[in-house]
Amino acid sequence: MKRRQPIPAVSSGKILGPLLLVGLVLGIVGTVVLQIERQPESSPVSRGARLAEQAGCFACHGRGDEEPRFNLRPATPDGWRRKSTPSLASLDIDRVDVLVEWITHGVVGREAESHKKLFIRMPAYQDRLSPGEIEDIAAWILAERLKYTAPSNPASSPVTQPMTSDQLLVAGDHLARAQGCYQCHGELGQGGVANPASFKGYIPGFQGKDFLKLTDQGARSEILHWIDHGRGQAIESGLLGGIARKYFNEQAIPMPGYRDQLTAAEKDLLADFLLLLNKSGPLPAREVERLVNLINPS
Repeated sequence: MKRRQPIPAVSSGKILGPLLLVGLVLGIVGTVVLQIERQPESSPVSRGARLAEQAGCFACHGRGDEEPRFNLRPATPDGWRRKSTPSLASLDIDRVDVLVEWITHGVVGREAESHKKLFIRMPAYQDRLSPGEIEDIAAWILAERLKYTAPSNPASSPVTQPMTSDQLLVAGDHLARAQGCYQCHGELGQGGVANPASFKGYIPGFQGKDFLKLTDQGARSEILHWIDHGRGQAIESGLLGGIARKYFNEQAIPMPGYRDQLTAAEKDLLADFLLLLNKSGPLPAREVERLVNLINPS
């Protein structure tokens, strides 16, 4: 009768080594994926806000009419009188090319002589900012100006169907503005405010991939769920749902649920509007200019 050959013993080191290697690889891959997923998203409007801060625009213009900025202009051959520098939001300019000329050269040609008489004059940024950066600042100024001039009464834009894209933009903007959507998601939904302890550190806008990831690639039912409950159903029940719930629970600024604040027709209108904004993508300066004049015609 043959004796059984003993099964060779496998040393723990031969098993532990490959397991550690697999764990290390998975950890590296997970870290890389996490860093990619947490890359911030931007738009011309949100970049313009950041560039205006970095360029020192608020030193002379303040952050609004409630922050007047000192300046003087000649009153007599030997004297001066006070003249506040206008805030960027109160500028009576609704054209990109005019704003670009001001930022690039420090003045527009027709006002060059009167501008020279001011005690504090605007500097030229043509050697400090690229043309694209200057247009981004112009886009932000126009969007910021719209915040103070656009009508906010949704009753002025009745919910009717069907609507053209431009009619939807106007009606959706009035509703979103009246419900405070832009306060968190940024003017025209072009990028939101900081949100400590959230996944990316800010409230996303409606214009890009952040919105799509949070709404199951723009699924209408998911957008309506967000509007009703202030949270996503698909993202919280998916493979990484536990991680999503953790961030939603711990973020400083949670989204309110509008289930009892809006009618079914208003929710449908808002969903259509958000999908249209997302389809339009990050709005360049010229499109912001068009929307400014569409939403608030002079």
